[in-house]
Amino acid sequence: MKLSKENRNALLMHIHQTIYDTIDFALKKFVDEKENSLEYYVLTDEEEKFMNTIKNSPILQRVMQKVLTRSLDDSFLSVLGIIDGTSEPLEKFGKKSDFLLIDMPENFDESHDFLQYLYFESYDEWERINSLN
Repeated sequence: MKLSKENRNALLMHIHQTIYDTIDFALKKFVDEKENSLEYYVLTDEEEKFMNTIKNSPILQRVMQKVLTRSLDDSFLSVLGIIDGTSEPLEKFGKKSDFLLIDMPENFDESHDFLQYLYFESYDEWERINSLN
């Protein structure tokens, strides 16, 4: 069974919305005077000065929006290429066997390891592999 048109469309629309929401969230961090959540990153004085430049420049904000949009688009397209089987994961991460993205069968085993849960768990392994290269 292949992925239904409805589920495929819902997934692609969700990706577009995720990109939009992520960029909107990031830009609000830069331009909202009340936003202080960047304090988490412990910015240097030079970085703070640059942040003020962005807050006061609609042109820089549009440039950031375009750069972030293209970066996120490219990231999702890369992942979708692997899911579609039209590209391979980077060799240093191992070879994948072919797989399909399909509609969930009615008798699906709910105890399955979901990728969304494994994503953060895989970070240490990713970091280890990158440190070897």
